[in-house]
Amino acid sequence: VVIGPYRSGKSFLLNQLLGVPCNVGFGVGHTRETETKGIWVWGQPQKITDIGAERTVLYVDTEGFESTGRSNSYDDRVFAVATVMSSLLIYNLPETIRGSDVTKLSFVVELAAGFYDRSNKSAIAIPVEPGSMLWVIQRDFLQGKSVQQLVADALAPVPNPQNDKAISETNNIRASLTSIAKNSTGFSLPQPHLDRTRLCDLNDTELDQRYVRQRDALRQVVKQHAQQKLVGGQPLTGKTLARLLQSLITALNAKEIPTGAGLIESFNREIVRKALQMYQQKLDAAVKLPVDEGALEQVCLGSFASLLLWLVKLMKLQLLGLQTDCL
Repeated sequence: VVIGPYRSGKSFLLNQLLGVPCNVGFGVGHTRETETKGIWVWGQPQKITDIGAERTVLYVDTEGFESTGRSNSYDDRVFAVATVMSSLLIYNLPETIRGSDVTKLSFVVELAAGFYDRSNKSAIAIPVEPGSMLWVIQRDFLQGKSVQQLVADALAPVPNPQNDKAISETNNIRASLTSIAKNSTGFSLPQPHLDRTRLCDLNDTELDQRYVRQRDALRQVVKQHAQQKLVGGQPLTGKTLARLLQSLITALNAKEIPTGAGLIESFNREIVRKALQMYQQKLDAAVKLPVDEGALEQVCLGSFASLLLWLVKLMKLQLLGLQTDCL
């Protein structure tokens, strides 16, 4: 999944990774208006063979953040969906990494605390396994710091002797980025051509050859890092992805301005309701009044044990689409 500012070349980059022209691949625009609306998935899954094993990869384009007429909460929703569904999150940025590029990930980091962080007591019980993050910096100047050093510097905490609140929040985001990415890799791309409005009309021989070489290298990096997505330790299938996205988008749209805590609460609320209903049914079926206290305690313990087993199976069904014999 490619994310980044609008008008930064995300769609063109995806077409280059796929090896398809603009009139066949993702739509590419040349005006100030954003071309991509929402989230688009390439309709033909790509087969990749690595060390003798074949896997299927989906390429996903997203609407650029801070596009005309869009709110920050809309950007947050796009980021959230992109992060949860991706095994490789490509952050496409022009020229360099700015502090605002890091702070833009604040909602995703908050969300990740609920989906990925196993130590978080409020997290959902079946976490989404974090993927990798690839910072693609498209810049003309290739001297000076390496792009990997740019990434390291951008994620390093900034001294804050005055305890500035904004700096503290940004430092917290930097420290938490490991929640959404098990590794962060930097990659540099020179500009493909001076006239960016003609990119879709040019073939490889007309593009800057430094760019062509780097683009081909980037294709290999993407194939290397685009590993199978895991949810709750299980491989993510098409049906599982559809179910997870449906639940995620419903929760994201439940509030005008979503928060990570609110989103996790939305996921858990329906599960808690069903659990209470199940527990009540177990007690009603097992307890016949009058009953003595000792017998009631044994019934409660037995019902609770059955409930825990049922609850785990229910959550697997709701979040992973795994069929069980409990429902």
